[in-house]
Amino acid sequence: MQLIRALVLVAATTTLALAQAPGDTPPTAPPPASPTPAAGSDNDTPTQDDYRDVLAGEKPTTPDQSTTASTTSDDEPMTGTGRFGVYHDSDATTVIRGLATAAKEWGHWSLNTTAVVDAVTSASVDVKTSPALGKVDVVTGASGQSSKTGGEMSDTRYLGTIGVGWNDTRGHALSLTTSAASERDYSSVSAGLNGSIDVADRNVTLLGGFTLTDNNVSSVLDSTLHRKMSAFGWSGGVARVLTPTDAVRLRYDGKLSDGYQASPYRSVRFGDWTTTTLSTGQITFDHTIGSADGLPEKLPEKRLSTALTGEWVHALALGVGLHSSVRAAHDSWGVDSLTPALDLRIAKATWRLQLGYRLYLQSRASFFEDKYTMDPAMYSSYSSDKELGRQIGNLGSVDVATAIMEPASPNDARMMLFFHTDVFQYQYPGFVLLPSRTSAFIEAGLSWEH
Repeated sequence: MQLIRALVLVAATTTLALAQAPGDTPPTAPPPASPTPAAGSDNDTPTQDDYRDVLAGEKPTTPDQSTTASTTSDDEPMTGTGRFGVYHDSDATTVIRGLATAAKEWGHWSLNTTAVVDAVTSASVDVKTSPALGKVDVVTGASGQSSKTGGEMSDTRYLGTIGVGWNDTRGHALSLTTSAASERDYSSVSAGLNGSIDVADRNVTLLGGFTLTDNNVSSVLDSTLHRKMSAFGWSGGVARVLTPTDAVRLRYDGKLSDGYQASPYRSVRFGDWTTTTLSTGQITFDHTIGSADGLPEKLPEKRLSTALTGEWVHALALGVGLHSSVRAAHDSWGVDSLTPALDLRIAKATWRLQLGYRLYLQSRASFFEDKYTMDPAMYSSYSSDKELGRQIGNLGSVDVATAIMEPASPNDARMMLFFHTDVFQYQYPGFVLLPSRTSAFIEAGLSWEH
């Protein structure tokens, strides 16, 4: 079992965005900002920080935050991380991210916290086509801020998470996590419970859990708009060690969202329209049916999403492994997606490396059209959100970490310097306003681990 244990170490100590929440769009770095970067819908794409898993483990484990109780000592050192990252894409969106985590273990119990601040600026297509946000000298009612150039927005998102874990080191584990997020026009609170049990001489792990989220959406342009969206998510799976060099996992995820899932800023134009880009950057529409400002997008208020993920980890040598996965998803809006991925992971005594690639294929929602050419009364739902249309995505990632300070005693933590980068390229076939988008996320930081 030496090779498989070394391979689990590789999985536990390298970054992997392997399984997004069902119904979400493909993982990216800090979510590309629409007029409301996190509107409480599935368009709030997750980050690579959100989905780090140990293949045969029961809960997320990261290079920054070890959640597996390896001993029962009350003298475990505190671990944590400090990070700084920058995201930028060809759709004129920039996100500056600061992130900090801390974790402490006491015997079978552990406590971990995370704080994230995302500063977003954007002149994306969604912003420039917004009838209000795209104008010059717009003063928003909620913030009092003004746009002097037009077609730009900015916001800051704050996210805090705290989790409590229990692990008896004999194959039984439980964790409870709560989080809260806030922006000028959005807030949410959530809570989740996850657990696992090892059976069959600890060669098989049964895992499951659920999450509840309550979202509140408002608008900086309309002080009377206050909408809610709630979501219930669940997950279940089984992981098995097949041989000393192979392990597999099969997981099923589900999510039911109910409430307001649109953006209060995004509008839909009707007819065989054409566009003109003004010197201010604002995009205007001609030859529309009805007003050139269009109508606010209208989406169904219920969305049921399901996903099935299969994974295989194979050890090539001690501390060297391949992780492959395939995820298939479907939701009640008619969006189907397929996500194959492959990672090479190397974990040595003083350094770690991960190279990864992911392909993302998505069909359009049943009600989505690149152009709604008929009268608005002919459609029960409509949206100009490109994330609901066809997508072809390619993601490459590199993670490098090296030890810069070794522990002086068993009760000390060692310091790691790490660097992470993602490069994305998405195509939106048929979407006239933005046929493709290229983006990159670069992140560096220090971590203390035991």
